[in-house]
Amino acid sequence: MSEAPASGPERRGTASVLRYGLAAVFALLLAGALWLAVTAELARHHVRETQQSVSRLRTALAQADLPAARNAAASVTAHARAAHRLTTGPAWWTSAQIPWLGRPARSIRGCTAESDQLGSAVLTPLVGLADTLTPGGLVNHGTVRLQPLIDAAPVLRQAEARLRAGSRQVDRLPADTWLDSADRSRASLRGSLDKLADQLRPISQAADVLPDLLGRNGTKRYFVGLQNEAESRGVGGIPGAFTIVTARDGKLGFDRFESDTTLSKVRTGLDLGSEYRQRYRAADPVNTYSNSTISPDFSDAARIWAAMWLKYSGQRIDGALAIDPTAISYLLNVTGPATLADGSLLDGHEVVSLTQQALYRTHPDKAARKAYLLDIARAISVRLLSAHGSTGLLRAAGQAAGERRIVAWSADPAIQQRLAAGPVSGTLDAGTGYFAGFSTVNATGGKLDYYLTRAMTYSRQGCGAGTTSTSTFTLANEVPAGPLPGYVTLRLDAPGYRTRPGDNKVLLSYYGTPGSRIDSVTVDGRAAVAMPSSEHGLTVLTLPLELARGSRHTVTVTATEPARTDQTEILRQPAVHPVSVTIRLPDCGGS
Repeated sequence: MSEAPASGPERRGTASVLRYGLAAVFALLLAGALWLAVTAELARHHVRETQQSVSRLRTALAQADLPAARNAAASVTAHARAAHRLTTGPAWWTSAQIPWLGRPARSIRGCTAESDQLGSAVLTPLVGLADTLTPGGLVNHGTVRLQPLIDAAPVLRQAEARLRAGSRQVDRLPADTWLDSADRSRASLRGSLDKLADQLRPISQAADVLPDLLGRNGTKRYFVGLQNEAESRGVGGIPGAFTIVTARDGKLGFDRFESDTTLSKVRTGLDLGSEYRQRYRAADPVNTYSNSTISPDFSDAARIWAAMWLKYSGQRIDGALAIDPTAISYLLNVTGPATLADGSLLDGHEVVSLTQQALYRTHPDKAARKAYLLDIARAISVRLLSAHGSTGLLRAAGQAAGERRIVAWSADPAIQQRLAAGPVSGTLDAGTGYFAGFSTVNATGGKLDYYLTRAMTYSRQGCGAGTTSTSTFTLANEVPAGPLPGYVTLRLDAPGYRTRPGDNKVLLSYYGTPGSRIDSVTVDGRAAVAMPSSEHGLTVLTLPLELARGSRHTVTVTATEPARTDQTEILRQPAVHPVSVTIRLPDCGGS
């Protein structure tokens, strides 16, 4: 039996209920939209303040300004917490579930949550270390307090790991939504997390490895070589005078100073492998102190130094460091000038030019010049040991390490493995990323590389296997007008063509990604012949390059790259004049 149709009043009642229901739903949606709009605007203010505070924090960390870092960290924590609270709740959760339309809400919610974690899980613990890790409390007249570093190491390690994890979490959020401001905020947060982690990494590594290096388990002995970049080598410059440094329970001492002639006749017979033998056979670096830094990988030079010192003195060293005059200038700019034996003062502004240029005019006699360099080394060591710790000293050492002007190696494989994870190791290692760079080795025996300027551009056109990279390197021989000392303009290479005083020559090497294929090499646009080889797994090409006085030449290398999963590393060989580097990369998901 069929039901009777609803009567007129019943139909009108049902319609009214539907209308009220739809009105209620519409009102609810409108309220939700208004709530999202208002809270989004408020959250945007706090996100902007968070980003500005993160920028101030990074600047303070770079300058080792701990009070400013503490204030910036507190601001980050407060604003990030406020933004996170504003973007939680039913309205935000619901909107984030809507396909496509909800992508900005999902991105914003994820970013504010990660920013909140940045404040509570990373910055708050780090602020707690600020007082104990002030350089004034760590370093005092040649002694480094080790216990604060030991206590800080796990906190720093966890903070860096959390930043890396946060960056990966942000990567999972929508990157290309219909709301540009959400996309910009996501990109900014990811960049900030990466940069903070990169800044924290050397501090974390230093806290982790310094106690062992500085003798917490007994006396350590180190070979410290001074490089002269007026005659370039792969690590930076030709090794000159050196000192033996001891460390026990954080207390440093300089035991002896020696001229480079001390090791000039020491032959080690060391074997660094067939790859090294084949590449550097002609220079014989394992038996020639002046060529021991020929490879850009400092661990090779350090092993040669260790073998030479053992052969000469019978002493085993626990590690080695190389330092150049520019790094010393950074330190002296903080400590104040060193007092030389004749009572004159040597400050950071003149140490580079004095030791790598002016000395050849003022001390033409070779023996007198080497003796004077040892006086300089002793005076600098006294000044450094008498300095009380300061944020400037920490910043100067960090800058030098970041520029590969201070590099270190440990004879202990476990410690060396930890050192190799940071820039202070000076090793050649592409890891799982792309790699490119150039290095020069002086081929004349003169000191004209003091006037060498360099610029590099690296670009990659695509992502994945088969992409093309282009690396260009421009060198200029900017020797000034006028005569130079004969020792500076030496041409021991005896070229079979006419040269003039001031003309220079280098062996230029290109280092590329492991497994890459070289497609072309040109010099000033003309095809050139280069010798292929490999070193520490990297693809290498080497060619001689004559640099007439006042000339400029550009070398271009194009290569087909394999698929890589990590960031691009650029080799920046230290020299008197820093290399200028321009990088142009496609967006390959962070590579």
